[in-house]
Amino acid sequence: MKRIKNGIISLILILLIFVSGIPAYALEARPQITKPDLPFISAHRVIKAEPVYRVLADDKLHWYTTSADEFNYWTGLKGINNDGIAAYISPVPLPYTVPMWNMVKNNAEQYFVTSEESRDYVIGKYGYCDCGIMGYVVALNDAAHGNAQLYQWYRGATDYVYPALAELYGLDDNKWDADHYYNTVVASISSYKYEGPQFRVWSDASTLQEIDVLSPKGGETLTGGSKVNIRWKTMIPGGNISLYYTLNPSEGWSVIDEDLENTGSYEWTVPNSAASKAIVEARWSYEGIDANCYDQSDQYFSIKLGVGTPINWALAFKPLAMKALLAPAAPSNLTAISNLLQLKPMLYWQDNSTNETGFVIERKSTGSYEKLAQVAADQTKYTDSSAEAGMTYSYRVKAVNNQLSSGYSNEVSKPVFKKPEIVIPQSEPGKAGQVNMVFTLDQRDYSVNGVTKTMDVSPVSLEGRTMLPIRFAADPIGAETVWNGTDRKVTVKLDKTTIELWIGAGIALVNGVSTPIDSENPAVNPIIMNDRTMLPMRFVAENLGCTVEWLPASKQINVNYPH
Repeated sequence: MKRIKNGIISLILILLIFVSGIPAYALEARPQITKPDLPFISAHRVIKAEPVYRVLADDKLHWYTTSADEFNYWTGLKGINNDGIAAYISPVPLPYTVPMWNMVKNNAEQYFVTSEESRDYVIGKYGYCDCGIMGYVVALNDAAHGNAQLYQWYRGATDYVYPALAELYGLDDNKWDADHYYNTVVASISSYKYEGPQFRVWSDASTLQEIDVLSPKGGETLTGGSKVNIRWKTMIPGGNISLYYTLNPSEGWSVIDEDLENTGSYEWTVPNSAASKAIVEARWSYEGIDANCYDQSDQYFSIKLGVGTPINWALAFKPLAMKALLAPAAPSNLTAISNLLQLKPMLYWQDNSTNETGFVIERKSTGSYEKLAQVAADQTKYTDSSAEAGMTYSYRVKAVNNQLSSGYSNEVSKPVFKKPEIVIPQSEPGKAGQVNMVFTLDQRDYSVNGVTKTMDVSPVSLEGRTMLPIRFAADPIGAETVWNGTDRKVTVKLDKTTIELWIGAGIALVNGVSTPIDSENPAVNPIIMNDRTMLPMRFVAENLGCTVEWLPASKQINVNYPH
């Protein structure tokens, strides 16, 4: 028993000695660990040149796009292969750039122009469609900008049928007129005619514009109520600057001032609100387009209270998230199409914003604009299904988000296409079966056997030849005219004669035989002008058995059908 007691006492003494050797701090409660604030990472974004992707369809036809999604879709189709990058261009206008219009013919051939005059010319002369501005380039004579020239090659018309195009558009066939090849390197391209440099571009993803905030750059302590200069610099001059600030990024942003001249400096009255996480952001824009080019202070700066009444910044200024604070950029390049293939006007526009929640389309016939429809973000086309034939409408589009709306796009006016109704004369004066027609250049009035009628368009002279919608000359003599939108072909039939003509082609078929439309001038081709198909009058009328006489003094064309 005594031995047990002595053992217990010894154990207690050992425990006391062990406990007494533990440092005092080891017996205290463990302190709470506070997660430190994450370091501030300054946001900075520049404008870079973007690639123009080139693909090769059926080893003969080149297509171009700046959309990586479209490029990937094309190259996923049978017969269409990646053919590299043609050039790099600016995605937004810059003070020294010009627009590059993407002109397309027959759903296939692409051609680039850089002026409205050139755009309108190729639409009228060759039947191209304006598919909008693909991007922005530099005039050829401006050697100070761009680091490369874009060269052009051309291959002429062929009767080759493209299976890849047929698959893409769901057509039985798709005939190609011509092809343009673009590249920044001069080389010998087999079977192509070299047409020289067209304009200046970039050979890589060069930085085109950059802005840097110089002060407050971060680390400073400013005094509330004092005036300080916000300073910045841009890589190229011009454009406009908008300034924003936050005293705590988690609470949102406020506007300092917007659309300022790019002078490099702005006097700012510092808000009298204590802060340790203040940031300034400067954004660059041009022609109303916010290109998402901006810079922020490199670090947080602080604000200490100054003389005067302190303010609660969050309550006084009601800061917002930056995307909600910025008005979306206005859409541009609004175009409208209404023709025989697309009777209801179809609108296309370019989306220049990154923070829109939708687009509002407005329309008027007379008086004021009214809202026609609203479509979702990123949508860039709309068909006006309520448009009435024969009416002329004007349209404009703006981008909207939950807080603000952009300015309006350009306005576009479009008459809704109406198929002309032509009355074939039955008992008009003249010999039995004989038809006499007189047309006047640039005049809508014409006569059939002495009876005055009116067309919806005027005959015009192109390449020294009279062009008009041939139905006005064909119907009075009993000929049938048929338009094939798939092949972009007009067929005219009278008795045992069949004439087939293709838009943009200098060769026609007369009863199946290939026949030059004009042996002296191969540039005389059927075209689409102002949404009307214009054919060479003499070629069609004479092949239908008419005689055609040009009266230069009165600029009239006398057509006689003797049967």
